[in-house]
Amino acid sequence: MVLGKRIKEEREKRDLTQDQLAQTLNVSRQAISKWELGTAYPDIERLITLSDFFDISLDNLIKGDPDLKDSITIANGAKSETNVWDFLIRGGWIIVATAWIIGTAINSIWG
Repeated sequence: MVLGKRIKEEREKRDLTQDQLAQTLNVSRQAISKWELGTAYPDIERLITLSDFFDISLDNLIKGDPDLKDSITIANGAKSETNVWDFLIRGGWIIVATAWIIGTAINSIWG
């Protein structure tokens, strides 16, 4: 909830209403309200825009918000599992095809 308090604090420093900030960011007033209450978070583009608009670093804007930190950590810590089919679909087939072609060429030369 630290982020919400920070957004509200910066908005009030500039004597802006939620409506005015919402218009500046191209979002609804309800979105601003949810951010300030801590029931929702802005997307990364909006965080960057807020950081620029308030003339503060992104780090300064979001630092210390444990809920946001946890959501980022979970997203970054997601385990990626690749099976054979995923590997082949994503480009591994090139390696397999190249190995097969080289193997066939070697076999025809020395075989």
